[in-house]
Amino acid sequence: MLADSLSLPLIMFTALADRTDLLMVLTDRSGRIEWFNQAFAERTGLATDLLIGQKFFSVLASNSQLNIQQSYIREQLLKGEYFKFELSYIGHNHKECWLLVDGQPIYDAEGITSKYTIMATDITLRKYTEKNLEETQQRLKRLVENVKLVPWEAEAVTHQFTYVGPQVIELFGYDLTHWYEPDFWHSHIHPEDLPMVLYHYQVTLLERDHYIVEYRLLTSDGKWIWVKDIVNVVREGDSVTQLLGFLIDISDRKQIELSLQEAFKELEQVNKELETRVQQRTTALSQEKEKLEQTLQKLHKTQSQLIQSEKMSSLGQLVAGVAHEINNPVSFIYGNLAPATEYTQDLLHLLQCYQMHYPNPDPTLQAEIEAADIDFISEDLPRLLSSMEVGASRIREIVLSLRTFCRLDEAEVKEVNIHDGLDSTLMILQNRLRATHERPEIQVIKEYGNLPLVECYAGQLNQVFMNIIGNAIDALEEHDRLRSPKEILDNPSKITICTEFQNTQPKIASESYHPAPSIVIRIIDNGCGMSETVKNRLFDPFFTTKPVGKGTGLGLSISYQIVVEKHQGKLECNSTPDGTEFAIVIPQWRAQVTMGLTSSSD
Repeated sequence: MLADSLSLPLIMFTALADRTDLLMVLTDRSGRIEWFNQAFAERTGLATDLLIGQKFFSVLASNSQLNIQQSYIREQLLKGEYFKFELSYIGHNHKECWLLVDGQPIYDAEGITSKYTIMATDITLRKYTEKNLEETQQRLKRLVENVKLVPWEAEAVTHQFTYVGPQVIELFGYDLTHWYEPDFWHSHIHPEDLPMVLYHYQVTLLERDHYIVEYRLLTSDGKWIWVKDIVNVVREGDSVTQLLGFLIDISDRKQIELSLQEAFKELEQVNKELETRVQQRTTALSQEKEKLEQTLQKLHKTQSQLIQSEKMSSLGQLVAGVAHEINNPVSFIYGNLAPATEYTQDLLHLLQCYQMHYPNPDPTLQAEIEAADIDFISEDLPRLLSSMEVGASRIREIVLSLRTFCRLDEAEVKEVNIHDGLDSTLMILQNRLRATHERPEIQVIKEYGNLPLVECYAGQLNQVFMNIIGNAIDALEEHDRLRSPKEILDNPSKITICTEFQNTQPKIASESYHPAPSIVIRIIDNGCGMSETVKNRLFDPFFTTKPVGKGTGLGLSISYQIVVEKHQGKLECNSTPDGTEFAIVIPQWRAQVTMGLTSSSD
């Protein structure tokens, strides 16, 4: 049994040593050869007596192209550890050969490495196979990249892709996972090409084993790419089980074809029309420039006309006429109310005296007294006359406000009280300031200073007040629509009107204004303000932020011309998220305006 157990490894070792493709070497601790098989001797081409005692890696590396393993082998030998590496060398046939060298340490009784068994396997065939495979892969890669070809596989019934080549990412830009979605392919085919593609897919594949179709596919950046789809049909019996194919980018070819077709058609026509079109365009631009200049001139004229006609001509005459017509009958009524009240008091006193002296009248007369309810009439008639007097007085105030606002009964330039104009404007706008079921009240706070009379165009200044206060009301109404009832209650909408007289330069953002006694009117609302863009265009003609039909965009433009050009004053706006302030500054006297213009012209 012992002999058998010893002979079996010996038989195995002998079989390995006799192999011609396996190089075997036994070395000492330093790597010097003590024994080798016949295959090793034949591979080195050296005599037996020359090999014994040589370091094996020096023998293997003597005709090797790669000697970088020597330092690695020396390090492993010094440490007495296992080593393994690949080695290339030039064989007897002058061709490159490869060996896989495997060194295993042999330990003595104390566990110290004393020898090495080294086996080297010829891997030349594997190396050449790997090299050829890599070269083939590179050639295929270059081929696929140059033709922009995408291989694919799909189910026969749904045409859902089961495989799509990674080249599709570079070609179309979509992530690879999108191509495996059920309807991705159909939804990205050009609508004009889809019927033709579906016809091939549904009909042609039943009749043929392969077909080619060209169509457009949508890329991730929104472009259409022409592709040629080469489809092979896989069948099992009479059933179609799978579709295989390649998508090839033919956009360049299609573009060239389409470009050539269009170019030949258009080239001659373009050459003929080019010079004519340039001339026509030049003429058109010149005409448009002239039209724009004419339109600009007309616009300036129209603005000047609108200042006089938009409100003061139509609205002013209408309001003044109505006020005049109302004033006569109201004056008649109001003038007769005092004697009517006196007469009524006398009649009531006489009736009371009659009742005192004749407390028991005739039954028929008593019945008439009770039917007429003389006691109620005696109590209510004075109240009726009093309310009539209040109403007539109110009408007279409104008529006076309308006449003050229009100023048609005075000279165009006259000394006026600015406060009268402001109060008449507020009287006219009273219906927009009062609370209704649709909107809350807008409070008006007057902080009037002690102003002297001002020489100005009173009617036109009233128009400025109307425009600015009306805009403030519009802004506050819009602001309130966006607020809750609690927010409105906590911070009610209000308009503050401040006036002051300044003997020096007004504190507004301008250094060009001529210092002179001036009147400053500030109209301030606590709305939400306006953006810087709106503020910069505030006085531009026809600029408005209101809906169509609610504003012409001329109110502030006209107001600016009235204040700046007519009165040589200033109209400025300061707006924050907490509200908007308009500052109107006008000289006290027209003579100062003339002097200021004269001195500035000098």
